[in-house]
Amino acid sequence: MILNFINACVVNLSIIVATVFALYFFSLRHSLKHNDADKDFMIGASSFKLSLFAQIMLGLFIGVMSFIISLNRIPIDHMRPVDVRYLPIYFSVFYGSPLIGSISTLTLITAKTFQYIYISGTPAEYWNNVVLTFAILMISIAITKRKIPPNKAIALCLILTIISRTILLSLFLTPGLTPMILLHILIHSIIFSSLFLLTGWLFHTAFTISKSIHIYRTSSTFDKLTGLYNQESFYFFLDLTYNEAIQYGNRFSLAIIDFDDFKKINDTYGHLAGDHTLEKVAEIFKNRLEPNSRIRVCRIGGDEFGIIFKHEEYDALKFIKESLVEIEATTNRMPLHEQKVTLSVGLVDFYPEEIDETYKPALKVQDLFALADETLYQAKKAGKNQIKTTERKLLIQKKAQTMH
Repeated sequence: MILNFINACVVNLSIIVATVFALYFFSLRHSLKHNDADKDFMIGASSFKLSLFAQIMLGLFIGVMSFIISLNRIPIDHMRPVDVRYLPIYFSVFYGSPLIGSISTLTLITAKTFQYIYISGTPAEYWNNVVLTFAILMISIAITKRKIPPNKAIALCLILTIISRTILLSLFLTPGLTPMILLHILIHSIIFSSLFLLTGWLFHTAFTISKSIHIYRTSSTFDKLTGLYNQESFYFFLDLTYNEAIQYGNRFSLAIIDFDDFKKINDTYGHLAGDHTLEKVAEIFKNRLEPNSRIRVCRIGGDEFGIIFKHEEYDALKFIKESLVEIEATTNRMPLHEQKVTLSVGLVDFYPEEIDETYKPALKVQDLFALADETLYQAKKAGKNQIKTTERKLLIQKKAQTMH
């Protein structure tokens, strides 16, 4: 009997852990930009934005897994087996969304109802299936909306769930609080609590480690002040974009942007005002990006930004012009008094040109940057507060024609 008890505990724990990890990692994967060649460089464990269809499918999956858990109840000598099918509902809300939890709940209730119809379930089992399952869903949603830390949230959900289970057991399943029933409730609560706390600890530990890794990665990827990609990321993306252009014949553009007389802002109004200006301009660039944009905006120096436009569907010049108009309108409302915020831009459009002979590209990433930087210098020399543009061919070997 002890072996059956241990086996049931392990099976239930394994299914719960596998279910919640599937929820988490599917959400993580689904939230990535699917059409980014550099998506692996972008992985992070931040908040997820799931489509309605994805949430429904996850809810159905978790509901089915909860039903499977209910078929593997934990046996106890001369007592009602312990059923922990409700645990995934809490985790589906806390680590997923209220909609996922609601779909999971409806799926579980529906599956158990059909089971009770098939095996002639008792009225008490019908009550337990509907009332307690919905009660745990409501508890989970209420706790999640209050944004309680994971450890406290689990403890609060556990306490409220045990109270609900105790009331239901005493009123509907086993009327009358005899010493045996109280012992029954106590043993059930201990086993249920142990599995709940253990799974909660496992998830919290795993996700904390994931978040720590994400913070470590983003600290070496993003600029702390502006939230833009940093200089190292800029060269990574530029190298990736250049190699894609050579391999696939893609056109791309590179813009180097520099503030005009930025030192005057720092000297006149202080470095905090300068930092605020950088943050505001960076925010304008970020807000202009579409959700699946392949434009990469980077801070590559003190007051210098670099923007990489992948592929020909982007009108780089239009993007920059519209951004500068918004920057001018926004910064004019900032308390910089006589100091006007203007930017100079060097924009280079790189486009492929196929040649017949074997050709190994002589350009390096640093050469691409140097050309854009030289174009920026021309904008500065011409009086600042303007955009200078140029084009550059990328010679690539002509691909062999496929014979039909």
